[in-house]
Amino acid sequence: MFLMEVEASFEAGHRLPEYNGPCKRMHGHSYVVWATWGLALLNSQGIAIDLVVLKNILRSVVQPLDHQSLNQVMAGHTTAECIARLIWNKLQTQNFGSHLQIVAVQETRGTKVIFTGE
Repeated sequence: MFLMEVEASFEAGHRLPEYNGPCKRMHGHSYVVWATWGLALLNSQGIAIDLVVLKNILRSVVQPLDHQSLNQVMAGHTTAECIARLIWNKLQTQNFGSHLQIVAVQETRGTKVIFTGE
């Protein structure tokens, strides 16, 4: 199995109104998102899935979140977990969606949420 991973980033603000702590107030993050697809076979050029294509797919999914208030553009909670699930669901509808393995979201350096769709 070949795993292909690409990265994209976006800037956004949000608040966690039910959280007991500073994140209850409006604040922002420089989010980093990784998406990983898996495929066992290579094409005639020796490529499983073109990384440029995958990077463009991921960028098209995260771009609408860039410089937004996530509380206004997302339904429900705006935690890193919910952002990862939202991105997963959107990637599933794109080319190669059935080969998606992992979506990871970092909202703060040193922490990451990993979603595997299960």
